[in-house]
Amino acid sequence: MFGKILLTVAVVAIIWFGFKFAQRRLEQKARRDQDPPAAGPRPVFRPDPDGESVQDLVKCPACSTWRSAKQGHCGLEKCPY
Repeated sequence: MFGKILLTVAVVAIIWFGFKFAQRRLEQKARRDQDPPAAGPRPVFRPDPDGESVQDLVKCPACSTWRSAKQGHCGLEKCPY
């Protein structure tokens, strides 16, 4: 008797989770179909061998953005660069 109940619960659970999985797959496919295709390959950063293209960033106390010290003044009066 207990085996029949356990088997029935197992079958219902398999069907339930199967439908949830199928629904999730259909939603993902619909989202993929709506998204526009990529314009091309994404750009890849390749630093120069001399190391000039890689710079340490510092936080500007005036505008709170991270920028290179070589970048110059951010436009605000209190900018130390």
